[in-house]
Amino acid sequence: MRTNIRKIKSRGFGLVEMLIVIVILGILSGMTLVAYGRGTDNAEATAALAQLDTAKSALLTYSMEHTTRNVDPLRGFVNANSNTIKTSLDKYLDSSAPKYFETIRVADSSGFLEVGFDGFTVSSGTRNALDKKITASGGSYRRGSSSNANAYSMWLRIK
Repeated sequence: MRTNIRKIKSRGFGLVEMLIVIVILGILSGMTLVAYGRGTDNAEATAALAQLDTAKSALLTYSMEHTTRNVDPLRGFVNANSNTIKTSLDKYLDSSAPKYFETIRVADSSGFLEVGFDGFTVSSGTRNALDKKITASGGSYRRGSSSNANAYSMWLRIK
């Protein structure tokens, strides 16, 4: 009889052991998904800031090519709609206007020109990542206010 008991016990894992393994795997996969989400938010925030830098470079290049005596061509973009600005900058971009250029604006802020993406929609995680990156920039970028609570606005001084 003893041999029969040993054979029954050595058949494999029981139900409790299998459930424990499944719970542990679920916890590990949940932790991985959270970390992946944060990485995606940081990547999207970095892309938005990089596109703002691209817009600044394109505007400065446009300005150098179109400046005449005592006339700053960028002043013409102040309060212009985004399509006007995008059309003028197409020549200076590697490809068609990136994602955030749909909301591009040029503003006069206390005598300084700024380029910004005004009113684009981002997830709350990306919004938090952008806030951290803007704060860490030491004043290079600034967060703007938008009339829409779900929209985000950020600005970069051109000159």
